[in-house]
Amino acid sequence: MTVQLQIQGFNPAPGSPVHEALAAVRNGTVRYGMPPWLLAYTPVARMNPYQSLTYRHFGDEGFVVSPVLDPESFESLLPLLDQTQGIVLHLHWLNTVLRGAKSADEAEDRMGRYLQRLRRFQSAGGRVLWTVHNLAPHDAVYLNVERALQQSVADLADLVHVMSPETPGLVGDFLALDPEKVVTSPHPSYLGAYPDVVPRDQARTMLGLSEDEVVYVVFGAIKAYKGIETLVAGFDRLLDSSDVPRRLLVAGGPDRDRRTRALLKRLRMHPQVLVHDVKVPNEQVQYLLRAADIMVLPHQVALNSGAALLGPSFDLPLVANRVGVLPGTLGEDFTEFIDSAAPQDVADSLSRADRLLGADARHAARDFAAEHHARTVSHDLARTLRTRLTAADGVGEGR
Repeated sequence: MTVQLQIQGFNPAPGSPVHEALAAVRNGTVRYGMPPWLLAYTPVARMNPYQSLTYRHFGDEGFVVSPVLDPESFESLLPLLDQTQGIVLHLHWLNTVLRGAKSADEAEDRMGRYLQRLRRFQSAGGRVLWTVHNLAPHDAVYLNVERALQQSVADLADLVHVMSPETPGLVGDFLALDPEKVVTSPHPSYLGAYPDVVPRDQARTMLGLSEDEVVYVVFGAIKAYKGIETLVAGFDRLLDSSDVPRRLLVAGGPDRDRRTRALLKRLRMHPQVLVHDVKVPNEQVQYLLRAADIMVLPHQVALNSGAALLGPSFDLPLVANRVGVLPGTLGEDFTEFIDSAAPQDVADSLSRADRLLGADARHAARDFAAEHHARTVSHDLARTLRTRLTAADGVGEGR
């Protein structure tokens, strides 16, 4: 008889999410000699290792972590309550709740039914934790309903995780966060999350780049709203005024938006732009980032940015728009900020960023990544959550 290895938690299977959660709880009980806390998270994002990094050291604080692949199925975990210290449903992005709604009325109906499920989950003894990732879902169609959903989740959640102490103020115009619920923990860096064995010279050779070129990289899903058009307009002005050879790399999977298709056509026609319009496999990330001199974050509207931690994890200084938590998070010793969407302002910022081409800026970027290493961020967040959860129960650190 042949026994085929199956990796659980990557694809929905009969019994999900209970099957995966039960295995985690049993293993945790053996490890700790007592029932663990179960943290079940949804939606599940595999392409970006953010969630794996965030939960990396939760086991050190008595948590077991399990995915909920179908965001609507979390209530099925409730029968496991008596085998745990408690169940925490960790909500990340809320865009799945209203996805596919054909009208505002349908969107409101979906929101209402989802909130009912969350309240039933809490009434039965479950806890809800929500992370404020974005100002709003990037693909929001019914923005008013999305805002109402965010506020409702913030109101009913037991705890709300933000990545910067500035977040409550930045979202305050449309989202009121109860300071008694807020848990602040930064986005972890990506040190150790991707293969990183290819040196700069080999990476450049493989991408057809010359050693004397200043190379900028934009990494992540290619979407029209990300401000890449404005970046290219500024890049063109810089090329016209500079004798230094420069190249722009744009890498990531595109969406199907008409404007994105037009953007890709323009990028492919540009002689100084290289486009890699596919989702980049983890093992290839190192070639793009090690070949670059500077990572550019072109978003003109954003709250947090994973790329702001990814670039420094590969020693890359940054050029970033002055948006969201970035000005209060990124040091000017490795960051040049863009203050407006005017092409000339973008060009001037890219030009000023030449000051970041030396070793000092790369070392500063690396130090920033080290300060946000997952082993620190994950452990601190887990300890804070455990303390807040047990305090709410009015009990000590364990049963």
